[in-house]
Amino acid sequence: MNDQAATLRVIRGGANESGAKLAAASNRRAIAVSGGKGGVGKSTVALNLAIGYAQEKSRTLMVDTDLGMADLNLLLGVAPDKSLLDALNGTPLDEILVDAHGIRLLPALNGSYLLSTIGPAAQQRLLDMVGSLGERFDTLIVDVAAGIGQVQTTFAGAVTDTVVVVNPEPLSMADAYACLKVLSTEQGVRHAYMVPNRVTSRAQALEVTTRLSALVDRFLDLDLTVLPAIPSDPCVAEAAQIGVPLLVHAPESPAARAIKGVIRALASSSVRTDRWFRSPARVEGVSR
Repeated sequence: MNDQAATLRVIRGGANESGAKLAAASNRRAIAVSGGKGGVGKSTVALNLAIGYAQEKSRTLMVDTDLGMADLNLLLGVAPDKSLLDALNGTPLDEILVDAHGIRLLPALNGSYLLSTIGPAAQQRLLDMVGSLGERFDTLIVDVAAGIGQVQTTFAGAVTDTVVVVNPEPLSMADAYACLKVLSTEQGVRHAYMVPNRVTSRAQALEVTTRLSALVDRFLDLDLTVLPAIPSDPCVAEAAQIGVPLLVHAPESPAARAIKGVIRALASSSVRTDRWFRSPARVEGVSR
């Protein structure tokens, strides 16, 4: 296990903090949404979690870390002029943040080979940039790219809470397990949440959670909490097609109601922290 696993930990507020700062910290949360496999609905879940928190009056920041194949801007119906690539080149974050449907988005860039291949030093700079926004927001949602490479696991492992989205398909379950395995063995993650997505019945959701939980319990040093399942719902595709988040387009649809249920479940069990990351965050190969 590399040194990052040992250094990516939650640092609680110190005893000398003021009561006001402690109160603010108790309302702050940071959630990374991952899944291993592409096409499982990870970005849709991440986006609508962010929208749901914003609708509950939480100051919400969303970061697209699918660095070279970004699509959150399409799901939000916005066309950002600048991206994280500009941030790495020195553009102030306030010139990059995009307002949409009550959240603020820090966008990546679609089709950027340069951004998709950034090294550890640039990854650390991005973590530091997002961390610098911590005092301005209550909730951070990070949409993590598909795969289990170093970039993906760095962002998923650094954030306080990790949510893994899984479909009933065997490939999705295999890749979700692979994602959890890498987060556990390489990033020192000891707890994660699982969201079954696009299920057609309660029985199917139970089968997904039972099978994946059994694998995790048997082979990984990681606790897995199952969150409410999200049903297959045509409103999800409709919302994506018109570039409007599901919770705005069809707030009473079955999938939207389920996502609100996920938020309620997270509210009772997710970690509240005074920092976005398991700080001091350090990317492998980069010394502080």
